[in-house]
Amino acid sequence: MSLKENLQAAASVEIKDRNFVNHFLTFRQQRGEKISDPDVMAVAGELLSIAWRKVLKKGASLDKYTEASMTRLSKKIADEDFENIVKHMYFGDDAKGLLQVSPDFMLFKAGSASSGNTRHVGAVLGNMLLSRPEVTPVSSENLNFLEADLLDEFQSFVRELSPPDATEDYLPFMGAVFAADLSLLCRYPGYMMQNLKAFVGLYNFLYSAQLAMNLRSWRTEPTSKPLYFIMDTERASSERTYVREALSTLVDYVEDLFPVLSALEYLNQPDNKEATRYPLWKHYQYLEGLPEEEKHELHRGLKCFLESYRATRGREPWSGELSTPEDVFKAIVSSAKEIFNQPRSSQLTVNRKVVASFETEVARHFIQNRKRGGRVLIMNQDYLLLLTNLAVGAKEKLQYQQLIEEFKRRGVWFDQQSQQALIEFYERVGNLERMSDSGDAVYVRKTI
Repeated sequence: MSLKENLQAAASVEIKDRNFVNHFLTFRQQRGEKISDPDVMAVAGELLSIAWRKVLKKGASLDKYTEASMTRLSKKIADEDFENIVKHMYFGDDAKGLLQVSPDFMLFKAGSASSGNTRHVGAVLGNMLLSRPEVTPVSSENLNFLEADLLDEFQSFVRELSPPDATEDYLPFMGAVFAADLSLLCRYPGYMMQNLKAFVGLYNFLYSAQLAMNLRSWRTEPTSKPLYFIMDTERASSERTYVREALSTLVDYVEDLFPVLSALEYLNQPDNKEATRYPLWKHYQYLEGLPEEEKHELHRGLKCFLESYRATRGREPWSGELSTPEDVFKAIVSSAKEIFNQPRSSQLTVNRKVVASFETEVARHFIQNRKRGGRVLIMNQDYLLLLTNLAVGAKEKLQYQQLIEEFKRRGVWFDQQSQQALIEFYERVGNLERMSDSGDAVYVRKTI
């Protein structure tokens, strides 16, 4: 389905009696005190399935694979007791041992998400891989002959996957680095298995933060917006304005996510399962690039949608200017935020729970309360080393300022004081290389 078809349908779309967001967002409102982490293995299974363009054959299951594998291995194992040990080693405890052999086996986890939280994270992060070239899996090293047989048997349980391009990427810049970083991890299966939870958590947060910060810039394609972190060992002194204001500014942006994305659902044919979902900025850019006659027709349809949207939500007709497509898009965004900001309304309650979910689920590992220094965004050493290895990429080392630029591409910014602290950290870790006293001759090596 094209952008034009979606915009044409907006004029007559039925406004539902509830607000909903089905696309682009990795989290929803917090429904209780219990914090629900996504199932990292299920998310990784979805990501690798899309990245490798592989999926289990119809009817394939872990039980059937276990049976086939043990039949195959029994021909090489003469001892029944040892055969039972092998079965327990690789297939016991929900095949925990098998998953340590090679990332390939995580395809058994694809589609196994038992919670909405896991499904949302897998769908949104996986969507960033859909429009990018497939990744070639790299076989795990140092497999014994049994494990090599297990991997060989697995190939008969998978087939090629042709995923539909059902949702366009909202953050193309983030999608590009995410795909490159996942591809890098696939080259180091052991390192990938050790860092899956951190990788998924890092990108869940960075994507969500950059989505929020780009949502108001719907006239242009998104770019990495400045979001300042400090190391968890640094002081957040009062003169560090960027650091002290980063979190409060981000939360202000996050308050727009559910309202604006819920309005965007109506511009993407919410009742049509075949429709492609496009970002708000793509709708606007498409409309602006049309010949005047076509633009006028779709502009009129969007005004009809705005009128219906406000009336159904109990708001007065829009009193501002609506003479251009830009005016209408501004009115739609403003209306969505107005609806969710009504005092003592259910919409305001829902949105507050969405923001709370962002802070307690998505961002909690990146927020630290410094008491007098207030709450700040931090990057602990584990996340920092992972981020450093991803940024250095396929190279052995990267010039320090280039490394800082790679961090920015991923949505992680550091002020000058933090940049100096980073150098000291890398010196302690032992992966800093000084070619001379010049700042341009400082290199950081990856630790993989």
